[in-house]
Amino acid sequence: MASLWCGGFFIDVASLFTKICKKMNPSNHGIRQSSSLSYISGLDGVRAIAVLAVVLHHYSSPFSKVLLNQGSVWSIYSAIANLGWVGVDIFFVISGYLITKMLINRPIKHLSDYKTFVIKRAWRLLPAYVFCLLVFTTIAVLFVPTSKVLNNSLHLWTMTSNIQSAFIHRTALMDGYFNLVHFWSLALEWHFYLLLPMLIYCLKSVRLIAVLLIALAIYSRYVLQQIGASDNAIYAFTLCRFDALGMGCLLATAPGLHRLKPAQNFCISTAGVLIFCGVMLAITLSPVPYKKLPWVQLYGYSLIAVSIGMMLVTVVAAQPESTLIRWLEKPLMLNLGRASYSLYIWHLVFFPAIANAAITSLGNPFYAFLLAFLVAGIVSGILTLISFHLIESKFYLANRCQPQTRTG
Repeated sequence: MASLWCGGFFIDVASLFTKICKKMNPSNHGIRQSSSLSYISGLDGVRAIAVLAVVLHHYSSPFSKVLLNQGSVWSIYSAIANLGWVGVDIFFVISGYLITKMLINRPIKHLSDYKTFVIKRAWRLLPAYVFCLLVFTTIAVLFVPTSKVLNNSLHLWTMTSNIQSAFIHRTALMDGYFNLVHFWSLALEWHFYLLLPMLIYCLKSVRLIAVLLIALAIYSRYVLQQIGASDNAIYAFTLCRFDALGMGCLLATAPGLHRLKPAQNFCISTAGVLIFCGVMLAITLSPVPYKKLPWVQLYGYSLIAVSIGMMLVTVVAAQPESTLIRWLEKPLMLNLGRASYSLYIWHLVFFPAIANAAITSLGNPFYAFLLAFLVAGIVSGILTLISFHLIESKFYLANRCQPQTRTG
């Protein structure tokens, strides 16, 4: 009964989110069409799946032992939710794909082109990011001035949180009130956005760059593994995760995806599903946490990236009227996907305080999980709506209205 309630609640909240999005932003369709250069039908739906996986993982993993004692249904749920971290890898592959397509269509030929690209990326990503940090800092200064996260927040402002988490203190951005550890992936993507245009300008061959990025990631993880670096360093350090972004680059250079025959599309996507499920099954059956598994550290993350890229071929190559795309383009999936960046930013920030308050007030850990899930879902949903509609969308539209820089 509790599982049905939890699932029903999540669907109800998502449906409410969709209705609010439509009322607050009736020109939603027009905005998407205006950016048709980078918009691919179905990718917003994939983003929705990715962000929901991450949210379920972060909300459930602290209670995983509790859920295992609640019967087979909750044990299965816990096992699936524990794999939700792979949603970040999905985001990486999508980002690599879209940014590479953008740079192929608008190549960097001069320093001014690079400057324009970086400014546009900053205008697109930083407003919601900075807004979250301002809200967090204000609340922390007023109510929890001794917060460990507040004292280490310089790494958040300098986009180095993944390096700090990897080599200095892995839990420095997490305490009993706040959790901004997940900002590591935002820092890593920003490093990629700064580096990729320069690589394309210097090396010209995007496909070569993609292969080099994948090889560099595997080699970097091997080196860190050999010198005894922490499992979190191998997981979060910038160079170690370039394989997922590189796989997105490789997908962007694949010729003739839209001309693939159905049988070819099916074979590629099926192979991707089999590889993905095989890796996830091996991780699930292992008593060792995935970050500490030597084979995952060395080549497991790359296998996951390859499998995600192969599965995305189905989305990229599919016709807009196909059943898959129609499902991924449903209003619920579409709106969740479009707001996935803001939702990712906000979903975990106040979760420790909410979870600890639920445990203190209820005593029963399982009911505390349900209450924390409910309250955190509502709070993050409200903050996501505010961030997406009042910050992210406004700056995005303002950025698109700016005149294009011309270079001679």
